[in-house]
Order: sequence, then structure tokens, then C-alpha cells
Amino acid sequence: MTAYISATFKELTRKRVFLVTLILTALFLILFAFGVRELVGAGGLGQSSSAERLLNGMVLMVMGLFFAQFLAAFFVLFSAMGTVTGEQESGLLLAVAARPVSRWRLYLSKWLGHAVWIAVYSAILYMSVAWTVHSLAGIPLFAGDLVRGLGLFVWMPLLLLSLTMLGSVYLPMLGNGICAALLYGFALFTGLVEGISIYGDTHPAVQKFFLVTSLLLPTDSVYKRSLYEVLGGADWAGMALSDLGPFSLPSIPSNMYLLYTVGYAAVLLLLGCRAFSRKDL
Repeated sequence: MTAYISATFKELTRKRVFLVTLILTALFLILFAFGVRELVGAGGLGQSSSAERLLNGMVLMVMGLFFAQFLAAFFVLFSAMGTVTGEQESGLLLAVAARPVSRWRLYLSKWLGHAVWIAVYSAILYMSVAWTVHSLAGIPLFAGDLVRGLGLFVWMPLLLLSLTMLGSVYLPMLGNGICAALLYGFALFTGLVEGISIYGDTHPAVQKFFLVTSLLLPTDSVYKRSLYEVLGGADWAGMALSDLGPFSLPSIPSNMYLLYTVGYAAVLLLLGCRAFSRKDL
């Protein structure tokens, strides 16, 4: 099983999308650091009071992590959307599946191989954004908050990976990529609309719609909880995220909801293993 995980590593690094992702990520981090430095310079936020600088630093953290989750999500989509059907069309999957290894083990090995790379990439991206805002904008970050936010930020793309790999068993590569991207975008759009809803009374039916969407694809809710944790939880996050329009947090996902996401990922993996075991190669 370890050999298959290692092979997934090598296969992923050989894809052009991996190199393109690294280049675009580096470009994003450079531009983000430049923008933060300019904003906190002598003519920008540096002349504000301490409270204003703290609030502005939190807003910069929100903006940075918001775009960072985009990069993490699309890295998942472009690297995993053809995990099964893409290799089946190229004939590679038939050669690999012919070996005396259970198909469910092969499926889990591929998931783990992608998951390790995605986790490492997401962790580096998260820490780079946090360090940039902390060092340039002076926002205080505590180890416990940073670690909790990191764990949840990494967990978000792993949920999307589980869904994308399940789709790759049933759908062709391009169709699976489009479907997963639309679901992710729909969850993100719903989260932004929910943020706007704090400015007026929300109909109960709309609230139920938000809940159902968060249950079908919990990526946006997990990201929001990650943001809540890195900004200090109830101590500071409420101040920073209470009046940010679509980026506001009208509700914070509970620990029980996070437990639900673990079961959600487990069910997707179980369904993927079962479907792949029965798939006609």
C-alpha cells in the first residue's frame, strides 16, 4: 500500500498542473505581501490607532485566507478530477489494478497519496498568509489559535478531495471537474449570501436552505470555522467578522458539526471504495 502512495506522489508531481499551481501560488503570496506592506506603510494603515490597526490586520487576514482557500480548492480539483476515469481512459489504471491488491486498498492509497500533498500545500499556504499578516500588519497570533485554524484549513480541501475522487469513479474527467467545481462554488456563494443576511431579517426557509447546503458540501463552513479560530475565537473574531458584508460570520459551525464532517468524509470514502471495487475496468 505504501508503494501505491509513493507512486501517487510521483504521478502528481509529474503533472503540469502541479508546476503551474506552484508558480501561481508563489505569485499570489508575493503580490499579497506587497499589498499588505503598501497598506500598512507610512501613507496607509500605519497612521491608524492601535485598535484600528488590529481590526485592519484581521480584515487582511480574512482576505488572504479567502483567496488561499480558492488556490487549495482548485489544486484539489485539477489534480484529482481524473484519478479513476482519467487513468482508465489512458489504460494506466488497468495495468495497476491487475496486481494482486484489493481495489479498495488501491483507492485508499490514491486518496492518501493526494491527501498528503494537498495537506502539505495547504499548510504552507496557510502559514505563509498568516506569517505575512502577522509580520507586516502586526496582528497578534497565538500558537493554539494558529494550530486549530491550520487543522481546519487543511481539512477543508480534504473534504473536497473525498467528493472529487468519488465523482471520478462515475463521471469522465472533465465532467467530474466541472461538477465538483460547481458544487464548491455553490457552497461558497451560499456562504457569501449568508454573510449578507445579517443586515436584515432572513426568512426561515432561506435559513433551512443555508443549512441543507452546508450539510451537502461543508467546505465553506469548515473554512469559516478555521477563520474563526485563527482570529482568536470569541475573543476577537466577533469584532472583526461582524460587519464585513458577504465575509461576515452570522453563525459559527459547532464542534458537533465538525464531527459530522468527519463522518461525511468517511461515508464518501466508503462509497468510493465500494464503487471502485465494482467498477468495470
